[in-house]
Amino acid sequence: MRQNKFHSSNATIALTSLGMRIRRLRKSKKWSLTDLQERTGVHRTTLSRLELGHPGVTIGAMAAVLETLGILSDLELLVIKDESTLHQNEQVPHLDPNF
Repeated sequence: MRQNKFHSSNATIALTSLGMRIRRLRKSKKWSLTDLQERTGVHRTTLSRLELGHPGVTIGAMAAVLETLGILSDLELLVIKDESTLHQNEQVPHLDPNF
């Protein structure tokens, strides 16, 4: 795997922790990687890389998995909530909890 010079040890820990959480949730539903692939449209190889914490998984693939597992709202934690950093007429998007 090619090393990204901007990839810190903290990022590695965060991605690995997220991958472990995704694997636990998948297994708690008794889904195989193939089951998750069928539900998300994300290839098994990509799902495996996500569960292992590889940094090259796209945010789109990650969002599909998080949505399927019922934790897409966790992405809101990444949204900047400090409205003073927004440009005029710009609003922070929020996920629809009923979606």
